[in-house]
Amino acid sequence: MSGDDRKMTYSERDRLRREGGGSGGRPRGRRAQIEDEKRSRDALAVADSLFTDEAGGEEGKELADAVRAAHGTPELTAACRAYVDGVGPPGSIAMISIFLDADEKDLRVSALDELLRLKEAGDLELDGGLKRQVRILSEDFDDDLASRAEDILE
Repeated sequence: MSGDDRKMTYSERDRLRREGGGSGGRPRGRRAQIEDEKRSRDALAVADSLFTDEAGGEEGKELADAVRAAHGTPELTAACRAYVDGVGPPGSIAMISIFLDADEKDLRVSALDELLRLKEAGDLELDGGLKRQVRILSEDFDDDLASRAEDILE
């Protein structure tokens, strides 16, 4: 086979791989196998952080997970504050909806501002619970919250 200049067929390549004579196989030995698995895990972690819906990569994902875990608890405001400090205002509809439940006005204002930005870009579709949240805020005693919510509902 090594003397002629013809290309190998797929079946010949498969046979070489099965017999261990082909290139591209897994590294031999336990240490090489562990290192290969570690490189694979690291590459997957990098890929996951690139394709996560959350801003800020892996750190943003951790902060978003903390916000989701704190939803419905007294720690929600602190988790939202940490998210804003680490990543910035929320960008996804699900995260914005959670931010609207926070106790601090500036967190809710930042979430409403993001909804306004999405509306102006034509990327906002209000439905279900989010629409109810915005409607409730439109009737709030605070003019900043109410006017922003009304603008979103228009």
